[in-house]
Amino acid sequence: MKNDSRLSVDPLAKVAECNRVIERIADPERRVVLESLRSFWVALSEELPLDHARDRANQLSTVAQIHTQLIAGCRRAMH
Repeated sequence: MKNDSRLSVDPLAKVAECNRVIERIADPERRVVLESLRSFWVALSEELPLDHARDRANQLSTVAQIHTQLIAGCRRAMH
């Protein structure tokens, strides 16, 4: 069985998560960052199916980690 991190990353779920946080965040700088991140996930979802190169999977995993950190930071800022 292959360990393929792309299978656990759903770009459209990431878009939805960005949308939910963008609706609630007041800081304009954070909104700009989240809107850019959302645009990335939208573009990625339109590009699917992804090629199966290992470096692509690593890049996607890295972006998913950055996404998680940004969302967490924005959620803390909302409270």
